[in-house]
Amino acid sequence: MTLLPPEEIGAKMHALKLWGRIAPFNWVVKPTGTVFPYFCTLIEVPQPNPVLCRFLMIEGWQTFHDYVFTRADRNYGVYSTPMELPHFELVVLATGEVKVFRHDAGYVPRELSAQEKPLVSRIMWEAYGVMMRIESDDRLPLRYSSEKAMFARVETAKGVWEDAPMPIVPPNPFVEKVSFAKADIDRAKDIPFATEETLEVDFRIFPNLITQEPRPRYAYILAAVDAETGEKVVFDKVSVSRDGGLKALWESMPPRLLKNLIARGRIPGNIRLLSGRVFRMLRPLCVEIPFKISLHDSLPRLEQALKV
Repeated sequence: MTLLPPEEIGAKMHALKLWGRIAPFNWVVKPTGTVFPYFCTLIEVPQPNPVLCRFLMIEGWQTFHDYVFTRADRNYGVYSTPMELPHFELVVLATGEVKVFRHDAGYVPRELSAQEKPLVSRIMWEAYGVMMRIESDDRLPLRYSSEKAMFARVETAKGVWEDAPMPIVPPNPFVEKVSFAKADIDRAKDIPFATEETLEVDFRIFPNLITQEPRPRYAYILAAVDAETGEKVVFDKVSVSRDGGLKALWESMPPRLLKNLIARGRIPGNIRLLSGRVFRMLRPLCVEIPFKISLHDSLPRLEQALKV
């Protein structure tokens, strides 16, 4: 059969008015000829908001594990928001309009390419069918849970789909590698140590700042301000490289901060942080340089400086 465009299928999904019913569940769609299974999950958006909900089709087991772990612990790994995950996404606006996008880590979402549309239509058509079945059987996505497997719609041959258990694949261990140039450590030890000085530091995505290129990338900002005066000490804008990706960007943050402190000419006695992820990334530096790091619920001077 000739499938409808993704947006038309999305409109049919929205017309079912089942978003609340499917929100607790995840299921899998595995088209033939694709390397990855796609994991279907819903993110409801608190209202009022221009966006009603987001239906994600997450690409591959490891990405899905990262999604689940990050939802449980926002400091896990390197993803700060689901929009950084590699996935296709149906966005349902409060007006009822639907849009479909491709997301990749560190890049601004884009419209689907002509090559992607047939694949996304296949995934969404099967998701639509699962939603219609959930309307009368809301235990459907849990059918294989006793087998330690997820409910999946699997395409066994072109156009031939069947229900099947998708055995849960264990996640790969998450390993970070944060290293510093010996020359930078030696230089940092030789410059003044300002025991009483405190800096407020954060590293975060800035969705309102993007690069100007055919495939725009988001800016990530490494910011440090004086806790007493609010003076900006560090304000570096960076974006993902085409080779290293988001993980490499995060791993480069601690040595980048160290280089900025060296250029400034002194090391603060204390660094206050908002993010447990930044705390984790900076901890190896504390072994080499005896400043103290601490986590806080709010850092008003830093937040003021980050209003860009």
